[in-house]
Amino acid sequence: MYLHLGVDYMVKNSEIIAIFNLNHPQSVVYDDFVKKYGSRYKVVDASGGEGYYSCVLTNDTMYLSSISSVTLKQVFWTALPILI
Repeated sequence: MYLHLGVDYMVKNSEIIAIFNLNHPQSVVYDDFVKKYGSRYKVVDASGGEGYYSCVLTNDTMYLSSISSVTLKQVFWTALPILI
């Protein structure tokens, strides 16, 4: 199955390593991870210019999405039994 990240971007569920919340006031993921390691990954803006709420990490790509990390995780975990 594939997870829709926004605009025209989808990623295969089995390729997802992590889904980070970038919108929480106490979240340091953006400063500590995205800024620091962003150069190691192909960075894709899947937000359509609406601002970043989540970061979806695969082996070689970091997707910045306007869809909430909670919503992405719910869809991911709903599809997980199908993958097993």
